[in-house]
Amino acid sequence: MRPFEQMIEIYWCLGEVFPHGENLTSSELGWLSLTEKEIFERMRFPKRRKEWLSGRWVSKHLLKDQLPALKDIPLSSLSIENEEDGSPVVKVNDQRLMGCLSLSHRGDKAAAAWSGEGNISVGIDAEWIEERHPAFLNDYFTDREIEWVSSGIEEERARRTTMLWSAKEAGLKALKLGLSVDSRRIEVLPAGQIQQGEWQDLDYYGDLPATGYHLKGWSQQRGNYLISLAVYFPAKPRITFTLHEINFSV
Repeated sequence: MRPFEQMIEIYWCLGEVFPHGENLTSSELGWLSLTEKEIFERMRFPKRRKEWLSGRWVSKHLLKDQLPALKDIPLSSLSIENEEDGSPVVKVNDQRLMGCLSLSHRGDKAAAAWSGEGNISVGIDAEWIEERHPAFLNDYFTDREIEWVSSGIEEERARRTTMLWSAKEAGLKALKLGLSVDSRRIEVLPAGQIQQGEWQDLDYYGDLPATGYHLKGWSQQRGNYLISLAVYFPAKPRITFTLHEINFSV
């Protein structure tokens, strides 16, 4: 490591969704905190319930796997709630846990990313590779992004479109903005070919990062999913990131 260089580790996982979304008994919800149970009970749509549960199920197991202090506490003592801006916050026995969590859910998968550092924020997004209407590109992509998608062979365009959308979602989560802003205010261009199971660097451009901060990202294909990770961090000191995939069975 170079002088004045900081090493930051980011842990992430991609797991199956929680298997139940409706008609749950109180015992099956025993792993939720009291606050989470109250939020869950207000949800009316089965799809939304299942996605919400899946994100918390995978996130809690990621946290317990990586943080020794959490290994022996029950899942119900962990509570994943939301800030006013919508970004997730983790509480342990009602005390906020330092660090940053991001989660995503799509289809039969849920993804989560975690860093214990207090001076950065992370974003993760999982998307199913599929065709999208040309109007989608005009509404959400910049001219350079549309040009990059269009330059690919026909069979490649769905993957390119999905990669850009996933990367934008991850980046806007890291910025803690979500889709509250025009997605074209950040532009994403891949530094190489997106590959199965291997992270490829992403270059972000735009006016959203504050002065003295950077937005960096990575993307990979996993089966028919595109997974993107982004991190928002101060330019100084120099920071090197290590991405660790966590696999667990529950």
